[in-house]
Amino acid sequence: MSKKQDLIFFSVTRWNQSNPGSSISLLKEFSKQYRVFFVERPYSIRDLFIEWGNFQLKQRIWAILFRRKPYIEVDTGFSNFVVVTPGLCIPVNFLPKGILYKLFNAYNNLVVARSIKSTIRKYELKDFIYFNYFNPVILPVFESVFYKPILNVYYITNDINTSKYLSKHGAEAEQNAIKKTDLILVNSKHHFDRTYQKKLNMHYFPNAVDFTFFEQIRIKELSRPYDLLNIGETKVLMFCGYISSIRLDYQLLKAVCENFPQYLVVLIGTYDEADLIKYKLDQIPNLIILGNRRYESIPSYIKVASVTLIPYLCNELNQGAYPLKLNEYLAMGKPVVSTNFSPDMQAFKNVVYVADDYEDFLNSIELAILENSEELQSKRIEIATHNTWTMRVNQFKFLVDTTLAK
Repeated sequence: MSKKQDLIFFSVTRWNQSNPGSSISLLKEFSKQYRVFFVERPYSIRDLFIEWGNFQLKQRIWAILFRRKPYIEVDTGFSNFVVVTPGLCIPVNFLPKGILYKLFNAYNNLVVARSIKSTIRKYELKDFIYFNYFNPVILPVFESVFYKPILNVYYITNDINTSKYLSKHGAEAEQNAIKKTDLILVNSKHHFDRTYQKKLNMHYFPNAVDFTFFEQIRIKELSRPYDLLNIGETKVLMFCGYISSIRLDYQLLKAVCENFPQYLVVLIGTYDEADLIKYKLDQIPNLIILGNRRYESIPSYIKVASVTLIPYLCNELNQGAYPLKLNEYLAMGKPVVSTNFSPDMQAFKNVVYVADDYEDFLNSIELAILENSEELQSKRIEIATHNTWTMRVNQFKFLVDTTLAK
């Protein structure tokens, strides 16, 4: 496959949003080997009212309303890609299934397709791949008489039935996408087993880590992040990720704080303030919730941690989760203590403390601190080297070549 091949990447996220997940990491890696065009999730009329005053929205308002300057060229320092902002869409998720929903959603599909066709013409795309990143409701497959992709790819990152927003119209849409798509990628073993229908074009494609970026921070002598400068020699137990009652076991977190009062428990990520009040997290003296931090600063925070945590609930939502931070923790050589929330964790049992209950989780934290050594750190780092975004993109290239050959 030529490195000059074009990739149109339509995401459920937007460029520069506060918590984009793995889509941007994958996109950046793709852009090292492909000419990438990142089509953002379109803004709806409702979004304009809710996000009015938001800086990102202000940047894009002329493109959204009048299709003026809809392209942003992004230089990552090692590669570049183009962000494409589609026109304004109609909010449709509140509508019941039926002709009105189909009519308005068809219009939204048309808006995004028109934006993609304009991009194809402007940048003279030829043999391009269309990659839909878990947005089955809008344009899961790109079909055009004059601009036909060589492959349609659909990436399943979550169980759509566990999403209150997407499940209403998305479950049926995803089944249609699976039937029509040339290549299907699935990011967790649970989703793969749930979705697999003896389709040879479906493949396990989990999250990974930008190993080079994390390694650079790990081997450097850096001062601590400004908001952890004054903790002295206090050991830190850290979680990085989405802080929510649907993901995290807050009772387990409380137990960690109570059983290790001599340590500081630090949570980094987007959070719901209502959770803090409901679960009285703001009243725990050795718990600090720092909120969201830029992706570029995350390795320097993880570097401070004595033990990293994945205190996920063992529920239907999380059994299909493959945490982005897992390989990032390992790339920094840090001990990881996790609940046994997902089948994917079994592959990491040699380097991750996977706990079956609260007592096991608490004992594992103590054990992780006592056992930590350079030898164990090296083992963790070695595992991370086998789970990099570079390896995922190489896997993708192989799957594309194989699919095209068939």
